Amino acid sequence: MTRGHGLRSESFVKKIRRDDPNQLAIPDWDFVAEAIKAREGDEVLNFLEFIRGQSQANNDNLVSFVETVLTHLASFGEDEILRVLRPRYLAKMTEFLSTTQGLEEELQRCTAAQRRHHADFTVTEEPDRYVVTYDPCGSGGRLRRTRSVGTTQKAYPWSWGKAGVPYYCCHCCVSWEIIVTELRGYPVKITLVGERPEDPCVHLFYKKPELIPEEYFARIGMKKDMASFEM
Repeated sequence: MTRGHGLRSESFVKKIRRDDPNQLAIPDWDFVAEAIKAREGDEVLNFLEFIRGQSQANNDNLVSFVETVLTHLASFGEDEILRVLRPRYLAKMTEFLSTTQGLEEELQRCTAAQRRHHADFTVTEEPDRYVVTYDPCGSGGRLRRTRSVGTTQKAYPWSWGKAGVPYYCCHCCVSWEIIVTELRGYPVKITLVGERPEDPCVHLFYKKPELIPEEYFARIGMKKDMASFEM
């Protein structure tokens, strides 16, 4: 295979491959593999950066599309958001809980998902919890910093008891907090959405369910049931 002349530094400026037509169907990864075999370190890094940029752009486009759809649905009544999110995430969270063993794996899977979103984040361990700070997260967080988004006009349990929450971000409340609490008695993680687009978003993973403050149950319209923690 001969690499296209366009996949060099000048091509990366516009984030598009400018190969000959007979090379455009060659997967990006094939170019990476060839460069690795040829021990062309700089070329490998160039290809990988190109692929990373393409992946993030695709991610951001999909997130933007979902946000547009949710905002449109909300124009028919904000409860439409919950009607769409609940059935989708009930199945996903049931599967997540049945295939994930313990807090550390929950933390690992959730941060892996954010790496796929190309998020910028840190993980800090505290005595009672892990604190994951996204600045921004790779979906709703970055979206809020690049365009205007639809937000809740009223406070709902599925928007953490707050108005002004981006419709897109509400899926975190429905999935990781409300549905999971219904299924097992406590959330996988607590989300603290930034008040402003420039603020970071924080996820709290408590090491034991009994350590989760009552306020985090109350804001989603639920109660802290210690008996359920024994399940």
